[in-house]
Amino acid sequence: MNDLLEVIGSAKRAASDLIERLSTGAFRTGPAITVRQSPSPPVADGGTPRDTAVVIDVSGSMEASDYPPTRLDGGIHAGIEHAVTCAKQRPGDRIAVISFSDGAHVVLPLTPVTKSKTIQRALRQLTIDGGTDLARGLRAAAKLFENERQVGRRRHVIMLTDGQGGKPLKQAVKLKEELGAVIDVVGIGGAPSAVNEALLRKVATTDPDGFCHYRFVKDPETLSEHCTQLAKGLVWRGGER
Repeated sequence: MNDLLEVIGSAKRAASDLIERLSTGAFRTGPAITVRQSPSPPVADGGTPRDTAVVIDVSGSMEASDYPPTRLDGGIHAGIEHAVTCAKQRPGDRIAVISFSDGAHVVLPLTPVTKSKTIQRALRQLTIDGGTDLARGLRAAAKLFENERQVGRRRHVIMLTDGQGGKPLKQAVKLKEELGAVIDVVGIGGAPSAVNEALLRKVATTDPDGFCHYRFVKDPETLSEHCTQLAKGLVWRGGER
């Protein structure tokens, strides 16, 4: 009997010792296993009303069919989804529509998102024309904001483009640093090589934590979803393109 009790006691002590060694990592003989973090979730930007300039490339290359029926049609549909979502989620916002190629045109000045049909009509009238000058679209957005008071409102630019032309950095700096706008840039096309990603990243806002508001989107469905999330006040923080 005493032998049995001794065996049981010995087993308990061994189990206790094993648990302690496991908890302190005593058995670790190799490098720690790194667990891959999933993409950060979207981050809300708060409920402050926003003035958003939707700046859409209408240059000749936007007629490409990798966004069936065309890239421009994909951009128009995404802009409409953004406007409709804003009307539901952020009724205090305003949206302007700017088209650009080798020139720029304010198709619609800042308009309350509650006038959804007016905004949709402005987007649907966009047509293909000319080459690409990114600076033109940004300059038009800057002038738009310069003529509007900012009291109690955020400024936001959503630029949709497949282009690589122009020298946009001066206008981008003006929008970000002088006019306080956040610039979200979306490169669209069949592959990232269709756009100058290095340039577009410089155009886009980069947050203090290093996150850049640039994203390449390869299909119209994802583009519409991205613009819908922006309308909800959410910021894409990375993940699959």
